Amino acid sequence: MPTSPTPRRISWDLLRVVAVAAVVLGHITHQGALLHPELTGYPVRVTAQFGAAILLVISAFFVCASLRKGNPRRWLWNRVARLVPAYLVAVLVTYLVTRWAAVSFSGLSYPPGVTGFLFGVPPGPPTDPSPWYIPTWLDLVANLGMVQEWGIRTETFYYLDGSYWTLPVQLMAFTGAALLWPRPWRTHRLTVALLWALILVPLALRFAVFPPGTASPVVETFYYGLGLHRLHVFAAGVAIWLWAQRRLKTWHVALFAAAAVAAQDLQVFPFHVALPQDAERWPSTIGFAVLLLLVCLAARGPDWRLPGLARIAPAVTWLAGISYGLYLVHQELGYVLARALLDAGLPGWLRLPVVAGAAVLAGWAVTAGVERPAHRWLTRRRKPEEPQVKDAEPVFVGGGS
Repeated sequence: MPTSPTPRRISWDLLRVVAVAAVVLGHITHQGALLHPELTGYPVRVTAQFGAAILLVISAFFVCASLRKGNPRRWLWNRVARLVPAYLVAVLVTYLVTRWAAVSFSGLSYPPGVTGFLFGVPPGPPTDPSPWYIPTWLDLVANLGMVQEWGIRTETFYYLDGSYWTLPVQLMAFTGAALLWPRPWRTHRLTVALLWALILVPLALRFAVFPPGTASPVVETFYYGLGLHRLHVFAAGVAIWLWAQRRLKTWHVALFAAAAVAAQDLQVFPFHVALPQDAERWPSTIGFAVLLLLVCLAARGPDWRLPGLARIAPAVTWLAGISYGLYLVHQELGYVLARALLDAGLPGWLRLPVVAGAAVLAGWAVTAGVERPAHRWLTRRRKPEEPQVKDAEPVFVGGGS
């Protein structure tokens, strides 16, 4: 007999929207100026980097909530079918738009023909004092294959969009979860020990085995390519789920949360790097800690159906539902739009809402036009004895900073 669906909770949707908003605003107002110095003049500057990490914590939490309900192989395919098609379309669109924009903004001319536009090298030096990087066919292939991290340190190829780092990391995490979940040796003690290892081993590798400044490019490529610097957020999400299921003591999950906050601070802002003085570090670390506490409250406490939140619940739910599509298209394409608006003479206070609004609209288009129909098509053929299991909550897969 089929079980009734779990009621949707506004608390989770609100956390997703807050985290996504932090990512989008941070990229528009802060990261954009670091990559393209002309993109300044906004009325606010959001330097905190915690949104993507919180989204990954929430994602790990709901991996546990949904994986226990069905066949791990079908669960994994469900994830792949949901994420990969929209990502591939976003990569192609971003490549085409950024190639056109980079050539135009740098004051160059297109090589002749369609092939020249798609893959050619524009002749002559750029005339703009802040030229934009022109992506190559190798960048396109690397991004489609999700192997950008394996070539960036040797300058072989680059990210078309800096936000794309999350997808290969999450797919590896999902694959690991699907492989480990049904194993009979996966006792509670071993699971907790594994979670602690996910936090402590990457820190030991980065700061003890290979002290800062001593690791070779090959070691760093494997470290970041395997996503070891982000494992602590997945460990925190699983630990919070265990605590919500009354399988982990409160003091123990508090230790996990404290360790995750410390790991987040060290991995994002390692102590051997000179910072532009704490303008990013403390807002990022404190923001991550506060949002992690709110994730704990959402996991085990009552839903946040306060009168004010109940009124905006439909809008919050809609934004949470397009969060993955929004994540895919907001950053590099947002920079292109911001530069075009700057060239058109729009001031920063007007550029900010236009770029943010365009990102939301584009995110909806990707979600409604690619993500959902592709997912339905790829998962519609099910055997009668193995019905498709819906998630208790829509799982955001992605992030930015």
